[in-house]
Amino acid sequence: MRLLLLVFFIGIISPASADIFTPYHSCSKPYRPYVFNHQYEIDSFKHEVETYKQCINDFVEEQNNAVRKHQNAAKEAIDEWNGYVNRKLN
Repeated sequence: MRLLLLVFFIGIISPASADIFTPYHSCSKPYRPYVFNHQYEIDSFKHEVETYKQCINDFVEEQNNAVRKHQNAAKEAIDEWNGYVNRKLN
């Protein structure tokens, strides 16, 4: 019963308090030239690819950290609710 109420409670509140926008990375994709004329162009392109990869990885890590933060907040709210029910309503 408590879990059912909690799921209902979270279902009502979550959409209202959700982020108002979906984050998107600001990483720039490197464009590969049709042909490389010099070694420095190849080296530069490889560097741009690595920079792009790192930017994407950083963005993903940031989003995963946010997910963990939100999951912890939800768990704390559930624990608080369950504690209240056990102490006050039983």
